Amino acid sequence: MRVTESVILGIYLVVVTGVGVYFYRRARSSASEYYTAGHSINTFVGAFAVFAAVASSSSLMGAVGSGVELGLPYFFTYAFGAVAILPFAILLVAGQLRKAGVKTMPDFFRQRFGTSVQLVAAVIVVLAMTFYMVPQLTASGLIGSYVLGIDYPVAVIVLGLGFTLYAALGGMWAITYTDLIQGGIMIVGMVLLAGTILIAHGGLGNVLDDALAVSPEFGQVTQPWMSYFGLFVAFLWFGIISPSVVMRNFASRSVFVARRSSMWGAVLYLVLFLSGAVIAMAGTSMDVVDSLDNADLVLVVVIEQYLPALLGGLVLAGLLAAIMSSADAMLLAVSAGVAHDIYKGHLRPHAKERVVTGLGLVVMVLASAIGIYFALDPPQLIAVMVGWVGGFLLSSFGFPMVLGLWWRGATTAGALSGMVGGAVIFVVLIVGGWLPTNAEPIIAAPVSLLLIVVVSLLTGPTTSRQRELVDHYHAVEEESVGAAGPTR
Repeated sequence: MRVTESVILGIYLVVVTGVGVYFYRRARSSASEYYTAGHSINTFVGAFAVFAAVASSSSLMGAVGSGVELGLPYFFTYAFGAVAILPFAILLVAGQLRKAGVKTMPDFFRQRFGTSVQLVAAVIVVLAMTFYMVPQLTASGLIGSYVLGIDYPVAVIVLGLGFTLYAALGGMWAITYTDLIQGGIMIVGMVLLAGTILIAHGGLGNVLDDALAVSPEFGQVTQPWMSYFGLFVAFLWFGIISPSVVMRNFASRSVFVARRSSMWGAVLYLVLFLSGAVIAMAGTSMDVVDSLDNADLVLVVVIEQYLPALLGGLVLAGLLAAIMSSADAMLLAVSAGVAHDIYKGHLRPHAKERVVTGLGLVVMVLASAIGIYFALDPPQLIAVMVGWVGGFLLSSFGFPMVLGLWWRGATTAGALSGMVGGAVIFVVLIVGGWLPTNAEPIIAAPVSLLLIVVVSLLTGPTTSRQRELVDHYHAVEEESVGAAGPTR
């Protein structure tokens, strides 16, 4: 057991749990407070929140581990797609979704296309976000077992229940303000580690040369082109199709704040990946990946090699922050999908607010338990698992979401066929294993696009209400910090 690092991680867990307890009463007061923090988050807090929601364990442990294992070109493919997430979201959906005035992604599909599309979307959200818990819990288990000296399964269970506690108690309020803390820790920790590495090696050129001297393949393309392209596309769209990220738009104070938060979040994410590239080089130069049970542990080994215990504990807290800041957002998305979109939206429309939020709390615990079960024997590298989720969500939601916001001719039948068809094709390709890793959305997403366009043209025209909604999403509004949300 590493005592100093363990103490720092312990303090960190106590602090974030305290935030959840602090916001418990406010969050449980209504579904709006629980799922969107009352649409009141400002730019500074929102920037760190959206950055932290995107920057999962995959962005730190997964990116570095896959970079060392699969080469620097793979790392930069991941990085370019990931850094472009938020600018791409600003361009296509951020402002329009905030104008919709909804609480969740399936709620938007209900508003634009009707309850049938909302129900299918909610089921997809629950399935995807529950599986997305697996790489986060895998990372928490790796860190916990390494730092605390306990068995991997025990670490998965203890840390998994830890971040479930504060997310379930405080909803979006707790998640957003813990993300502010977690995002700051991530940035400071990774920049600190990268700076230490550069000083130790005498500059960027030297650390790269040291890596290539140990592994010439580090600078080479090691995977089929479809793997790179599929990974890039899946991450490029992540800010549009990930419910855990999209919900940050709903929490923003205004359209202007939603867009500006995403812009600054992208800057933070760029800094994170520049630091990650340096760390991947250092990890390769150490030539330790073959001795590890899991390549994703490379980052932890680099921390131990280059930093003293106190600073190492800070950076490890940053890793845990990356895990928790994404996992809590996923839990909230699953909670909203079941409690708000399925239970209140279809089963009990007149359910009381506290019943809905209480059910959401229970759903979080159950989703966490399912994720823990699968994380006990994870199926792949963290980055690959996250790529699967991104590809599945892109194939399901990508074009129904964008065309729903931008095309007045998108019909309910078109959205439903595009959503279901893309999801089914993606799953069939995964099960069949005919394509290189992460290449599935290259086929599944265009199928979804083709279905929504063709079926919409065959089943049109849309209703006047649907056309008015699209016009409303693009209406010119006063985008001040204090702007009110759109009318419904």
